[in-house]
Amino acid sequence: MAGRTGRPVLLGAAVVAVVAALTLLVGCGAPSWTYVTNSADRTYLKVPTSWKQVDPAQVASQLGVESADDSSQGVWIEAYDSDAQPSLNHIIGEAAESPAILVTVQPIPEESRGQISLDTVRDFIYPVSQSARQQMQLGGAASGLTGFTLLGDEVLTPGDGIRGVHSVFSYRVNGGEPQIFDQTGYLNDDASKLYLALARCSVDCFEKRQSEIDGVVSSFTVREGP
Repeated sequence: MAGRTGRPVLLGAAVVAVVAALTLLVGCGAPSWTYVTNSADRTYLKVPTSWKQVDPAQVASQLGVESADDSSQGVWIEAYDSDAQPSLNHIIGEAAESPAILVTVQPIPEESRGQISLDTVRDFIYPVSQSARQQMQLGGAASGLTGFTLLGDEVLTPGDGIRGVHSVFSYRVNGGEPQIFDQTGYLNDDASKLYLALARCSVDCFEKRQSEIDGVVSSFTVREGP
């Protein structure tokens, strides 16, 4: 009889444990990351769910492209912003007080591929290489960029036909406060595509939210091949 009376007690304890585990899972809520994917180009990125996508129409208009997702031309661009009012200006404008990121895949014309280098990747949006900055200086103050500081530059060799560079640098834009740019870019084996992720915020913002930004930047992944 002891065995018979003991079994319900054990089963009851097991049920309580299962219910507690399910309650814990429910309490965890939705995933903390939004996964940004371009399956056609095998390109992946994750951003916190609190970051919102910038309107693709705004992205296309401000960058002067027909569409932010023109698969027929091989162009793909998305931007995400942690600000309450997401805007591409927080990537290409004067200042950003909260993190934002732009991720893109760009086709490279066949006639240009022999001239493509890692400096092309570095300079795709902002002049980072010495030669690009010298050319900017020859153009005077028209760019609105001053106070360049290179904070880090690392060549990346993940393999599988991919090579790239990770650059961290700062600029003042139109005389504003210094902004930190954390950029990772890749080229595929035949230099037919350029893949780039550029995160940005102010120096103070970067110091306060560096681990969050690092989590986003380090998640940027490109895979070559079928």
